[in-house]
Amino acid sequence: MTKPAQQRGVALIIVLLILSIATVALVSMSSSRQLDIRRTENLLRSAQAYEYLYSLESWAAKILRDERRENNQDSLNDSWAEPLAKTAVPGGTMDARITDLQGRFNVNNLLVEDQPSALDVQRFRRLLALLKIKPGITDAILDWLDTDSAIRYPDGAEDETYAQQQTPYRCANRPFADLGELLSVYGITPEDYHKLAPYLYVAEGYQPMNINTAEPLLIRSLADQLSAKNTERLARAIKRQAFGDLEAFLQHDLVAAQGIDKLGLTVSSRHFLLSGTIQVGKIFLRFDSQLKRLENGNIQVLKRQRRSPEHG
Repeated sequence: MTKPAQQRGVALIIVLLILSIATVALVSMSSSRQLDIRRTENLLRSAQAYEYLYSLESWAAKILRDERRENNQDSLNDSWAEPLAKTAVPGGTMDARITDLQGRFNVNNLLVEDQPSALDVQRFRRLLALLKIKPGITDAILDWLDTDSAIRYPDGAEDETYAQQQTPYRCANRPFADLGELLSVYGITPEDYHKLAPYLYVAEGYQPMNINTAEPLLIRSLADQLSAKNTERLARAIKRQAFGDLEAFLQHDLVAAQGIDKLGLTVSSRHFLLSGTIQVGKIFLRFDSQLKRLENGNIQVLKRQRRSPEHG
């Protein structure tokens, strides 16, 4: 090959190399720009989704305020119990529902003024038996709640027990702040938690259970001899006509002979859960907002959190 031909070959290789580098740089710049655009879009969509969430909280607050003005009891016949069907909004859709949390059992009720509440412990143990969960976890829950370091016999657990776990941690020795903490309590398995979760919630202080919105299994946990059949009959009666006061409930034919104590029971509620799904573009926001109705009827947002897909 002649020298000029060699030079032309080298020049061609250099040109191809430069073109390759330029192509790689352009592709990299284009990919980076696309990522920036997608990131910005996701941030905007996410902000938009949260604005819809705030609007749903305002919607729930208005319904709960209006309902309190109309009557002093809460039941599944009230307007707040009607879910908001999937609704089109600019850029996507949203749906929501309000649940009466006081139709469940507040785990923090088990300890009152740092002492076990005998009646609530008894009801909780009945619930565990109905769900076929070992009753011993009650001791561990009480130890998680109380402020001392004494282990309750036979199934309690304090720091020395948790320090021996594969990942050591300490006993909380305070009220539950979130229901998910139950998974940290000694002896409670994920299977136990998923059985219990639909019947429990967490709120500050002692909160009575609303018999108008309670699940049949929770009503059944109020007495030893209350059968599943009679509980279902009672639930159907409540659905037709909610109880206006506790006395009407305690004097009902299916309840009167059971000797149920009215302590820890109510026909009105203050704690509610707003949950739902918001879709904006490719953003899916599954949320739970815990609401509290104050004495003056105003609504306070106690907690707001995202739910994982496994929770629906």
